[in-house]
Amino acid sequence: MRKAMKERLSRLLILELSLAFLLLGCVGLGQVAEESTPAWQVAPLPKWEEAFHKADPRWRGADGASSVPLSASKTVWLFGDTWITDLEARGREGAVLIRNSLAVQELGGCAPGRTEFYWQEVSGKPADAFPSETSPGWLWPLSGARVGRLLVVFMCECVESKSPLGFEISGSVLLKVSNPDDVPAQWQSEQLKVPFFDHRPNGDLFFGAACLLFENFLYVYGVREDWSRGAEGRSVILARVPLDALEREDFSAWQFFSGDGWAAEVSRGAALFEGAATEMSVSYAPALEKFIAVYTYCGLSERILARVASRPEGPWRESGLLFTCPDVSWSRNYFCYAGKVHPELACSGEELILTYATNSSSLEDHYQDLRLYWPRFIRATLR
Repeated sequence: MRKAMKERLSRLLILELSLAFLLLGCVGLGQVAEESTPAWQVAPLPKWEEAFHKADPRWRGADGASSVPLSASKTVWLFGDTWITDLEARGREGAVLIRNSLAVQELGGCAPGRTEFYWQEVSGKPADAFPSETSPGWLWPLSGARVGRLLVVFMCECVESKSPLGFEISGSVLLKVSNPDDVPAQWQSEQLKVPFFDHRPNGDLFFGAACLLFENFLYVYGVREDWSRGAEGRSVILARVPLDALEREDFSAWQFFSGDGWAAEVSRGAALFEGAATEMSVSYAPALEKFIAVYTYCGLSERILARVASRPEGPWRESGLLFTCPDVSWSRNYFCYAGKVHPELACSGEELILTYATNSSSLEDHYQDLRLYWPRFIRATLR
């Protein structure tokens, strides 16, 4: 029984990793201008990592980590694939891998507070916190924002297919929660198809890699892939949405940055920069008095990069190296991705609090090395 379970999870993880490589762009080549952005001093934040390790003995790690502040004292964390075990389990023995989960964390005093995890149960077994309502597939969270009374979350939709990978990206979903101040078990949510998704032979186009509230708009960063252009063939594109249009569910109100203005047609969207990731963050950095985009180079790399700009649409300064993840030295199987900033965690405007993810191409590593598949935290301060 145990052998059969491991074989099933092994096949599942291989498929998940294959899709992750497809989404993230499995590349680690190219030059990075390390002097183009301000120099940062970085240090690990073990107390933040411990908050996730100790909060719930059943929640044994997850992929990625996006956060959305619900208030000045509370934030919600959104995770992709997640290991769930029994209370008495040792490590990840007997764990079930679900597609997504979430946590609500109290904030205060520059330290993590109580953290409560949520997922569903179906027939007594762990199940996705957000099952897909629009297709037979599943959802992976990308980014989100608190917009008035609403919590909005952009998600990537995936389905099984006959492709070599066994499945593919099938669309983009906007999840709206009308009562995010209640406990997640009582959330009333709605899933909307984002109509701008485009599946192409050389890559996809979708929105939600990051989002930002600014000047009565929600700025929604997307990616447009064209792998015929090589390793850096993923561009960042940008839409902006009037806040009242989110309430009305009016996708016709979306505007797309064309390079010299805003257009109604997504086809006119201009590339802000190349070599991007499907998971990133864009936020305002008070110490710089600029916006800062943080992402893992080409999606999959030990290098977390930063760009700065005076406006959400740019122009964005050339990328600079913010942090090099040491985790890849643990094993040749290990790789890092999903670098992003969480502004609500910062104690002051002089610092950035970042997370990234560390994974392995081997299922056995997940059982033997519990450093994997947890949010990894670092603090970056200006030198």
